[in-house]
Amino acid sequence: MPPPDTGDEVVNVLLAAGHQVRIAVDEALRASVGLTLRRFKVLQLLADSEPCRLRDLADAVSVAPRTMTEMVDGLESDGLVVRRSHPTDRRAVLLALTPAGREALAVGRRRRAETVAGFTRHLTGAQRAQLVELLASIPRHVPTAPGSTHSGAARR
Repeated sequence: MPPPDTGDEVVNVLLAAGHQVRIAVDEALRASVGLTLRRFKVLQLLADSEPCRLRDLADAVSVAPRTMTEMVDGLESDGLVVRRSHPTDRRAVLLALTPAGREALAVGRRRRAETVAGFTRHLTGAQRAQLVELLASIPRHVPTAPGSTHSGAARR
């Protein structure tokens, strides 16, 4: 395949690949631990920064607090997350993983790793390293839209 001539072609391929990867990972997580990719991401973020305020979690996932409340409600009813009172701010609620949440996260991480390993198995180590370097450079050049709460460098 000849190299793409325009940035538009690069972005089209990048978006298509990202879409296919998200679908495959989402399906693998649903099958292994019954979680969508988005709910799995919430567990990952909690594990990295627990206890965590709901608003901080919503900001990290780039969703409205109400949307995060609904996600956390589901995770809590599934026994994966617990709400606790903030020790110094009566208005704030802290979120933490339950033991079942930690187990779901561990199983999900293994399944995700197995799934994504197949996507680049055909590439050499040097090609994978180059791909990571090239893809990581793109967000640094994405301009921030006026009024946006996201910076190009912070997107993942």
